[in-house]
Amino acid sequence: MLIHKDIIIRVIFSFIFIAITFRVLGPIFFKYLKKKLPGQYTHESDIDAMIRRQKERLRAQYGLQGDVQSSQFARYPRDDYDENSNRRANHRDESQSPPPSKEIEQIYKETKWGGGEFLKEIQHDITKNYSYTLADTKVNAFILLCEKRNYLRFLTPEHRASKTALKNYLVTLLIFFLLIEEIREKKYYILEKIAKKLGISSTELALAFQIKLLMVVSLKKELKEDRIFSEAIVINQYSEETIKEASEVIAKREANLWAKSPSQLFEELTLMLNYASMLTPIPRLKNKKDVDTACEILGINLQKNTEDIKKIYKKIALIKHPDKIVSQKLPKILESKAIERFNQIQEAYEVVIAHKK
Repeated sequence: MLIHKDIIIRVIFSFIFIAITFRVLGPIFFKYLKKKLPGQYTHESDIDAMIRRQKERLRAQYGLQGDVQSSQFARYPRDDYDENSNRRANHRDESQSPPPSKEIEQIYKETKWGGGEFLKEIQHDITKNYSYTLADTKVNAFILLCEKRNYLRFLTPEHRASKTALKNYLVTLLIFFLLIEEIREKKYYILEKIAKKLGISSTELALAFQIKLLMVVSLKKELKEDRIFSEAIVINQYSEETIKEASEVIAKREANLWAKSPSQLFEELTLMLNYASMLTPIPRLKNKKDVDTACEILGINLQKNTEDIKKIYKKIALIKHPDKIVSQKLPKILESKAIERFNQIQEAYEVVIAHKK
């Protein structure tokens, strides 16, 4: 039986199409499948990779691949220790690096062997307060990272001796680092959940954290106001090292507040949230009859009567009126943006009232 020439051409083109499709879409499909397979690690952010690398390096350093080192060697990196004299190197500043308390040593000891009750308490707190479940290995590696970078030196002796204070601090520090990574990648998960609890938009919360970080960065290098108070997320344009240094400055400054209560992370963000509320974009009216957008700006629906709408507008005006804004002595760029926003709100109010007549 002879095969028709057209059929052969169609078969050849079909094979070419399948090959090209597999070549283009195959890697994407297998990458997705790999993430979904049981036991596979799902990459979420840069901090995950950083923590994993630290964990592998620290496990090797601490001798968990072979003989376990003594606790004395485990506390101090080998390059800072003089084995012959059995003394620490002279360049170590003891005043900035107090020796670990027995509670901290116990946490580190548990962590090196895969964690324990303390690790589970951290996981439980994060799941309860942030509706986010972290793997054992991730929390484990984070605590090893804290030991490597000596983040617990920021705490007072009283907090270093309290397991509750240590747990509060480590939970808050871990969430803080994860939020910064989410903002850098512009992929909001935990941040979105927290913003919902606070009753604000995720953009507003992200901008507040960005302002806080960039204010710290500006202490070291000169930044223009429009950079610090940008309406867009720009911290992804700074190096990881710069953001890490700024994050550590904030952690050092607020460590003992976080140790008292994890909610202090957001209470200390109040001023930045006020600034961010002036930067968060609001919808613009298309024309003088765009009632839907006007209602969205005011946060109302047309079912409300005129008196209720007036009350809502007056409440907004008490906070956002130009006279109130000027009295706050804000940075000039924020002042001009806040006044511009109020004018938009006023215009939206006039559109709604005109529609109600």
